[in-house]
Amino acid sequence: MNVVPVDGILGDLGISSHQIDVDHRGFAHRFDGPLDMRMDQDADFSAADLVNQYSEEELTRVFKQWGEMPNAKRLAREVAQFRKNKSIKSIADFKQAIEPCTPKLHPAKFYSPLFQALRIEVNKEMEALEQVLLDSEHLIRQGGRLVMISYHSLEDRLVKNYLNSGNLEGIRHTNLYGWSEEPFKNQRSKPTLPTEEEIAQNNRARSAKMRVGIRNAWKKTN
Repeated sequence: MNVVPVDGILGDLGISSHQIDVDHRGFAHRFDGPLDMRMDQDADFSAADLVNQYSEEELTRVFKQWGEMPNAKRLAREVAQFRKNKSIKSIADFKQAIEPCTPKLHPAKFYSPLFQALRIEVNKEMEALEQVLLDSEHLIRQGGRLVMISYHSLEDRLVKNYLNSGNLEGIRHTNLYGWSEEPFKNQRSKPTLPTEEEIAQNNRARSAKMRVGIRNAWKKTN
């Protein structure tokens, strides 16, 4: 990779407040509107396309992998059954489809990871994060910083794995002499969390976790 090394990369993985504060983008379950969720409005594939076109098996994977939903299989079955009679176009349609699975108490806590799963799949967010992490060792000079701010456990786990081991699986490898060869040194074993003051000023920062890696000297950038 023929690039000029940089001193650091800052990745803020959060979704824009503007996107979740309007109904027509389809990100927020508290509104009704089109089931869209596309970060790039020029993209062809929306959340409505996903729930109408994915097979029941694919829906199960999305709900389980990206939403960590314990009832992923039943959710997929309810969506597949509902769309036989009516296409799912809006947030209200989607909520109606999964109504048999929705708890009466605190439904918002149920919707949040489910909507997260759809958003991640539609925008290929985890694939994009993986690519940024893998590219970073070729872009950051010795002693430079990789700073990543994540907002849910899937993102944080991936960042932690990479900083601790140099790969996305979190498996530490050593050379013939027993030395580990991670491209970054994890600055702290635990992430930096927002202070109470920061959360008071911006409540949406409450789930943020920041991890910092320092570029090791053993492997040069190209």
